[in-house]
Amino acid sequence: MPRGPRQLTITFGSPSLTHYGGAYLLHRFLSRLRLRKLLTQAARFAQRNNRYSVGEMLLALLYPMILGLERIETTQLLRQNGVFQYLTGLPSYPEASTLRRFLLRLTPRALPKVRALHDRLLHRMTTHPKPPFRLIFDVDSTVLVVYGQQEQARIGYNPIKRGRPSYHPLLCFEGQTKDFWHGELRSGDAHTASGTLDLLAACWKKIPVGVRSVIVRADKGFFDHTLVEWLESRKTGFVIVARLTQPIKRKLAHLRYVTPSRGVEVAEFRYQPTRWPHPYRFVVIRRPQPEEPTAQLTLFKLGRYHYQVLVTNLALRPLNLWRVYNDRAGVELLIRQLETFSGSCQAIFLERCRSCCRAMVARWYDSSYGIWRSHRTKMIFSHFAPNARSAWRWE
Repeated sequence: MPRGPRQLTITFGSPSLTHYGGAYLLHRFLSRLRLRKLLTQAARFAQRNNRYSVGEMLLALLYPMILGLERIETTQLLRQNGVFQYLTGLPSYPEASTLRRFLLRLTPRALPKVRALHDRLLHRMTTHPKPPFRLIFDVDSTVLVVYGQQEQARIGYNPIKRGRPSYHPLLCFEGQTKDFWHGELRSGDAHTASGTLDLLAACWKKIPVGVRSVIVRADKGFFDHTLVEWLESRKTGFVIVARLTQPIKRKLAHLRYVTPSRGVEVAEFRYQPTRWPHPYRFVVIRRPQPEEPTAQLTLFKLGRYHYQVLVTNLALRPLNLWRVYNDRAGVELLIRQLETFSGSCQAIFLERCRSCCRAMVARWYDSSYGIWRSHRTKMIFSHFAPNARSAWRWE
């Protein structure tokens, strides 16, 4: 079995270089993980065609997602690119019909195994060189528009293409490393917070030994008493954007605000929303109206000010709490990157496939995105900023 070049000189500027020469760095990272062997062992099953191993076929599905090839026909470029095959150690590249048939044969038996392998790799990368003291889970959802008659696609909230069927995935990222932690594929008519407890329960199972505290950050779509009660039962910190009901709005104009930083005023109060078990701490951020913040941060406008309200059980000063939550803004970029993988994945593999195949592909683009993120953070970032750490003031 070819394993790729052992000694290779990397140069830049030659007009004869392949477009996919950068895949060699990814190949080195995957080789260090021994991913091909792990995939072959995890998803082993009998095949009629033994030209490609299971690991090679799964890598052949992974590479076009990472390289941004959005249609199965365009994978023909990799089939004709001998340099790419040499750099990645693939004996050759399979035809599009071979990939489709392999995926349909693989899904009924391999989905739990691929999920378990993904979780093992995530645990291995999270605990290296040592387990983190604290984990921060950023929970969010997104909309994936589909065209055609895809299974389980429904018409729901869709700001991109109103009236079109879509999926509404629920996602969780680790806020410090930005690694993808867990996700669930839902139909487009699912409510934002639907299935959140199941998602977090799956996330909790992946927490490595040695982690002492967990913090959950979420936007107003997850402002719900059942979620807050679930987090409190596990002694978990949380900071969630509050949905501005009329009782909360009436309080905003009568609070005593202080100015801890130029252009920012803060206040706080305790309030027990309907059906919530007891009063909670609400922190209010008020800023002058001329500033034009993003839609994520503009939740209510009253008079000359913009207001944002956070509910939390963290004992942080209001300004520091606001900064901790604002660090979650990076999740929008992560979701956009993940949608790039899912978009390629849908275009290539989700054309009227069976439900099990759809679930397999959803898990595989989650895994490929996690591998790509880990490749960036563990292999590249460590060379330029090995001692970088988050600089929040927890006081």
